[in-house]
Amino acid sequence: MTLILIGAMALCALIAPFLGALRPLLLLLASLIFLILLQWEVAPTLALPLASLGLTVGVWWLTRRDSPPRRRMALMAMLCIIGIFAALKLPLLSSADGNALNIGQTVAWIGFSYLAFRLLHVLLDFRSGRLKPLPLPHFALYALFFPALAAGPIARVEQFAAALAAPLSAERFKAGGSRLMRGLFKKFVLADSLALMALSPQLVRDAQTGTPIGALSLWLIVYAYAFRLYWDFSGYTDIAIGVGLWAGIKLPENFDAPYLKRNLQAFWNSWHITLSTWFRLYFFTPASRELLRTPLKAWREGVVLTAQLSTMILIGLWHGAALNFVLWGAWHGAGLWLFRQWSARAAGWDAFVAARPPLARAIGVLSVLATFHYVALGWIFFALPDLGLIGKMLGGLIGR
Repeated sequence: MTLILIGAMALCALIAPFLGALRPLLLLLASLIFLILLQWEVAPTLALPLASLGLTVGVWWLTRRDSPPRRRMALMAMLCIIGIFAALKLPLLSSADGNALNIGQTVAWIGFSYLAFRLLHVLLDFRSGRLKPLPLPHFALYALFFPALAAGPIARVEQFAAALAAPLSAERFKAGGSRLMRGLFKKFVLADSLALMALSPQLVRDAQTGTPIGALSLWLIVYAYAFRLYWDFSGYTDIAIGVGLWAGIKLPENFDAPYLKRNLQAFWNSWHITLSTWFRLYFFTPASRELLRTPLKAWREGVVLTAQLSTMILIGLWHGAALNFVLWGAWHGAGLWLFRQWSARAAGWDAFVAARPPLARAIGVLSVLATFHYVALGWIFFALPDLGLIGKMLGGLIGR
């Protein structure tokens, strides 16, 4: 996202609160224009922004009234959205000369990932009877709201409706400006500065062919990548929330000091909160419930392990259909399961530590460091697409 687009987005958000009942319509129009401009930067076409609007209107129409035929149609719509998502992510076709053709790279459908999660949430809640319908302009604004279009956060439809109906106030303007400035600083100063030295495939290749890099420098490169990723993503979230506040809509928080958490479960409760919550509600919990109806119920921890691994691998595949993202997801799924095993067996130890404040503080610091390093090592799988590069990096960190 360029600074010009952010500026235009902020200006529109500033004007919107003064339009009264016309505010949702102006914000929807601005969202459509913003989507077209973003798409045009990548691929000059109107077809994909219009397809996003068409999908949104179709889901709204489908969920207006509840009936068995519409529930069946909702299931087909979910399969259609998942199919489009898979086509955008997976290298499904090969060209005549044998070179892989990645449809997702050929057809860059801007904003579809987050649009898909919003529409799937609506369809799932509709099928379960939990959905409260919205007027079409409000629903389309929910699905396509421009501050959260490209990188979230993923608001739930009831959250968005409540935020849209909340009264405007001068405090929101001040809070929005502060949040916007913080986000711009994180993204364009901190994250972009760290990008110069953060982990990347090219950096590892250069280290292989040029002057070797010592273990300490490699650790610094990993740390730089971890904080670059955090400041880039949380900076964008701050920008989105700040602009949303100016428009009179409070978007949900997406980060809560994740690198200061004492365990991996707490990390995932504070990193990309809306995405992890979505997967917990709509995949992990239902998958666990279904697995407990199979013979696996005799091994409850096996059910938890299967559900956690599959959930985290799906989150990895959402970032990209490649083996390194599968490994990243499996790394976190296994870590979450191991933490669960430790927690179940450490209740007595926790009570012993809690009764000794100096020991509790020391263990708290060590827990934060251990969790951060587990997450940081996982970013190596996330950042490097080639298993050879991953192996070289992991070996280099221990001086091999």
